[in-house]
Amino acid sequence: MSSKRDLTLAGILPHLTRDSGGWHIVYQGVTLRSAFQPIVSITHKRIVGYEALLRATHAGGQVIAPDQLFARAKATGPALALERLARCVHFANFAEQGAETGWLFVNALPLLLRVGPNHRAFTDELCDYFGIPHHRLVVEIIEQPSSDESSFDRMVETMRQRDLLIAIDDFGTGFSNFDRIWRVRPDIVKLDRSLISRIASPTADHQFATQLVTMLHRAGTMVLGEGVESEDELMTLMEADVDFVQGYWLGRPHASIEAASEEAPARIDSMWRRFRESSVGLPGMPVEFGSVEEAVLGGANAYKATDDLALAAQRTFRSAWARRVFVVDRHGDQGQPSIAAEPQAQSARLAPLFPDSASNWSRRAYFKRAMAAPGRVAVMGPHYSLTDGKDCYTAAVTIERGGELEVFCVDFVASVHVPDRGAE
Repeated sequence: MSSKRDLTLAGILPHLTRDSGGWHIVYQGVTLRSAFQPIVSITHKRIVGYEALLRATHAGGQVIAPDQLFARAKATGPALALERLARCVHFANFAEQGAETGWLFVNALPLLLRVGPNHRAFTDELCDYFGIPHHRLVVEIIEQPSSDESSFDRMVETMRQRDLLIAIDDFGTGFSNFDRIWRVRPDIVKLDRSLISRIASPTADHQFATQLVTMLHRAGTMVLGEGVESEDELMTLMEADVDFVQGYWLGRPHASIEAASEEAPARIDSMWRRFRESSVGLPGMPVEFGSVEEAVLGGANAYKATDDLALAAQRTFRSAWARRVFVVDRHGDQGQPSIAAEPQAQSARLAPLFPDSASNWSRRAYFKRAMAAPGRVAVMGPHYSLTDGKDCYTAAVTIERGGELEVFCVDFVASVHVPDRGAE
């Protein structure tokens, strides 16, 4: 395969060979095969797609990693040949196994997307020949910088117009940036294995994962956590509201889609069972928002009736989740210091932020929502507290006092520690 003609679908198909391991192609002494790994939707509790992974071996049987294979190939020569041959092998193996539903995820190097119309035509020919509709194909673009981002953006938009799904791969590595997410608006962002490992570590603040996923969701994309190797990692991703997951814990790559998916149903049941247990178990008791709402309304009514914030705060602190009470006027200005449930020594790191009276909180979502619907409790969070430097939620309700509108606000935590009664 030395000419451009050889790299057309018509030129490649004669080189496809079938054996007990499936369809494969031998190129420059390297055998290219497919393996598939299931992708699970947490919400739908089922497999919704499969990533096609390249498996390459030398003539003597030695395994060569795909990234090594592509790293030594030039952009417009062998790299293009490898990409097309691998994609043809993946399509052939996927189509033969008759998966009637689910996406097929295939990788693409950004530099190869610049090939232009010929690249688009080749993908279209593959879809037509193997009977895989465009809407079932997810093109994973490896998160690497491009020398021509405007050209890259146009190519992605062209793919989207043809009903292909776009995924940004390896998000969380050194090349990751939100700028590309805002511009490209991918359908899916795949969180890199290295990022998953960090955010799921015992010492990590798991709220970071939640906030990252929330930000990506607000950018209009679904989020997939890849490389999940433990149940603890999976629990972190579930709590962060990740949409999809893949990894060894759910299913190891295999040439057979059926074999790769064999353990997934039982693992899905297992992960949801543990998630439900962790949501109601000890030592962390999850917040009951009904209780918080009752506490906020009780405190607000007490403040309205007595004009005594300290008394209203004590009424609010009957809720175990409440941590801090403060009041702002209709402009968001705070006129008197916050009252904490458990007064603590002021953090030296946050000293410039105190006292907190004369602060303005009108930019906060809880203030805007409370002002938009007086009498109804609005909740925002989790967000970083400028009072104690920790994540918290804030609930607020607008009341009328002395002919003026004020907003009664309560910071609270998402869970509280429950003592182990068996140890007493």
